[in-house]
Amino acid sequence: LVVAVMAGPLQPISTELGVEVVYPLSENTVLVIQQLFSNLLSAAFIPVFKALRNVGTATEASEIKSMFEVPQYTFSFYMLIVIHAVSTCYFATFNGSYLRYDAETEKKAKKVEEKQKLLSDLQQQHAAYGSVEPN
Repeated sequence: LVVAVMAGPLQPISTELGVEVVYPLSENTVLVIQQLFSNLLSAAFIPVFKALRNVGTATEASEIKSMFEVPQYTFSFYMLIVIHAVSTCYFATFNGSYLRYDAETEKKAKKVEEKQKLLSDLQQQHAAYGSVEPN
């Protein structure tokens, strides 16, 4: 439950990051692709974690009993922690090119340039109308 509360807000953030990186694609396409791959990865991890459920635990047939019994899926739990930490570090230090941001910045620069050109044209027209030539 704690992992769900902590990971829940990451989906909109990862969607925005995905949209920034693959700009010409729509937000819906990016969200569908991310959802598809997250479902595929969760389905793939089920047999992996099932196979690793007893790693590091004492078996019933083992004669060596420790004072503390390690529950099943302990290794899988630690593996999930490592996967989350690695992915967090990767996305926190992501240094890709943000195509949507670049396109919006370029669009804004063109608008500012057009505005400056219109203002200079207006100033030239105003100066031409305001000057009086002697006869």
